[in-house]
Amino acid sequence: MTSRTVPLTPSRQPLLLPGAPGPATLVEHVFATRTGWSWDDHPTRPRAIAVACGGRATLAGDPAALPPAELAPLAGHRVEAPDRFLPLLADAFDDVCANERMLYLQAATPAGAPHIPHGIEVRRLTAADASELDAREPDGTAANRPWEGASALAASGLGWGAFRHGRVQALVCTGFLGRRYEDLIVTPVRDERLWRLTLACLIAHAADVNGRGHRAILSCASHDRRTPAGMERGTPTGA
Repeated sequence: MTSRTVPLTPSRQPLLLPGAPGPATLVEHVFATRTGWSWDDHPTRPRAIAVACGGRATLAGDPAALPPAELAPLAGHRVEAPDRFLPLLADAFDDVCANERMLYLQAATPAGAPHIPHGIEVRRLTAADASELDAREPDGTAANRPWEGASALAASGLGWGAFRHGRVQALVCTGFLGRRYEDLIVTPVRDERLWRLTLACLIAHAADVNGRGHRAILSCASHDRRTPAGMERGTPTGA
C-alpha cells in the first residue's frame, strides 16, 4: 500500500461518499488543501483507502485490502469507519476503544446573539493573527492541526475569534473544509465566563459558512447531550 496524498479521482469517489457530512468532509479537506495523508492499496483501482489529518482518520472500502501493519501511522488517531473495520483495527492496535459520536447539522439561525462586553471585538481571522494563534498552545492545537499550523489557518480566513487588546479569548474555525459541509472546531475554554464569547464566535462563523453556500456541522461524543444553538442532531458516525 502506498503512503501519499492521492487525488480524488472518479475511481475513489464511490469509496469516499463525496459531498456527505461526517467523515467525507475530512477526506475532501485533505484533497482540497493538500494537508494530511492518504493511503490506498492500488493507484488506479483501489479497493480500500485510509485518509488522515489533524489527529482524525477515516477508512472506507474493503477491510481485507488493508493489511493491519499498514495502519501503524494511525496510532493515536480518532478513526471513523464502518463497523466492518473493527476486526482490522483490533488486529492493527493493542488498544482500541469504540466510541459512538453524534453529528450535529445546522438547522436554523440562532434566535439571538449573546451580549459582547465592552473592549471585545468578534471578527474574522486574518493572516496577521497567526502569531497570536501560536501563542494559544496547547489550547489552539486542535484548531491548528487540520491546517498543519497556525499560519495556514489564519490565512484561510475560515475562523472567527473574540479579541481583547489583540489577544484571542475564544476561537471557532472550520477544521475540515468539504464541498458542501464544514466541520467546525470550537477551541476549549477553561473559564466559563468566556463561554458567551465562544457562542458569539460560533454564531458569526456559522453565518459565514452559510454565506459560502455550505452547511455547518459539529461532532461530539454520544454521551454529550447538549445540542448547540441552531443545530440538530444527525446520524451517529464513527467507531
